[in-house]
Amino acid sequence: MNKDPSNHISGSADDKSLPRAKILRGRKNFQRLFEKDAKTIRNTFVDLRFKILESDSSGCLMGFVVKKSLGKANKRNRMKRLLKEAYRHHQSILSEPIENAGKMFHGALMAKTTNANYADVEHNVIALLSKVRDQLSTTSPGHS
Repeated sequence: MNKDPSNHISGSADDKSLPRAKILRGRKNFQRLFEKDAKTIRNTFVDLRFKILESDSSGCLMGFVVKKSLGKANKRNRMKRLLKEAYRHHQSILSEPIENAGKMFHGALMAKTTNANYADVEHNVIALLSKVRDQLSTTSPGHS
């Protein structure tokens, strides 16, 4: 019996899964993102707050934030699902350069509205991840 490709677990570059281990969790991790030395990149529908840490392990952890003031729970949950889905499809934009640099990335995609559609959210997420990747390549010229 063969499993179809969408149902298998693999660590290859074309893997589009987003396991819990790759999602930023914990009060201390989120507090670290809201300190003064954390960086923020803004876009139309989504902001990205992040911190690049020197660590013995490398990886990319992303959180997803939608403020309560943006609406009722069903709207906030939908927006959070859209953020996760857009990040899941395009996480390789950022995760591969971070792992090649041997650094640890903690970030949070923060929604500004609950009225965006998936195409708008996806476009914003791609732009934000690309900006961080470009900043990373300019700050560490020894790695490519």
